[in-house]
Amino acid sequence: MDILATISPAIKPAGSPLVAIAGAYFPAWLAAVLGGMVLATLLRWVLARLLLADVLEPGPVMVPVLFVACSCFVWLAFFSAG
Repeated sequence: MDILATISPAIKPAGSPLVAIAGAYFPAWLAAVLGGMVLATLLRWVLARLLLADVLEPGPVMVPVLFVACSCFVWLAFFSAG
């Protein structure tokens, strides 16, 4: 019983991170998704301008993968607690 009392604060979730935008609070994952969408769009545009858009073939697979990778990057860069 003492072991459970010792480790329970270590595994307790810290709560939902919130982002205040214009006085309203939104979950941080929503901000990470929107930031990932913007970042993926910019990255796709840069690759197209550099004539490297062929790297993202097949498009129906690689564009969602790029979106998820960018969203995870935004989450880790701005919202991770560690």
